[in-house]
Amino acid sequence: MDIIIDGYNLIRQVPALLNIESRTLEAGREALLDRLFLYKCGRGDEITVIFDGPGNRSYFARGGIRVQFAPSADTAVIARAAPGTLVVSSDLEVQAGAGRRGAQVQGSVQFWQRVRAAIERRRYRQPQRPRPASYGTWDKAYWDGDCEEENYRKGKRRRRRR
Repeated sequence: MDIIIDGYNLIRQVPALLNIESRTLEAGREALLDRLFLYKCGRGDEITVIFDGPGNRSYFARGGIRVQFAPSADTAVIARAAPGTLVVSSDLEVQAGAGRRGAQVQGSVQFWQRVRAAIERRRYRQPQRPRPASYGTWDKAYWDGDCEEENYRKGKRRRRRR
């Protein structure tokens, strides 16, 4: 799915990002892109973040996230909206314009909750334990792990006493 995000709208709807943006605009943009990179990992989504800025330039940030600057981000977001895309903005005019063009629309806060949940799942995912190569009876019949462990402990005690 293609996701088109109104960048500054999302930053200003999320208190954590707004706090970072209060330092500099660039810090806010970088914080947003870092979190979107973590969200995008392992997904097939194409993410485009559009910011208000001079000119009509674009570049690719980490992980293939496209960043675009446009004189009016609202107009650029609506212009890129199409059926099969998700437009993320809390601006009612942007939501209405994207809806008229056939795009799905989601508010910034709801989308941010989805991003946070995905990042938390990645961060606290339990590591997979390796499985034994065989579950057969041969392993149990010819190898006694408890006995071997006991012999190992006895050997260590002898070495310490000497």
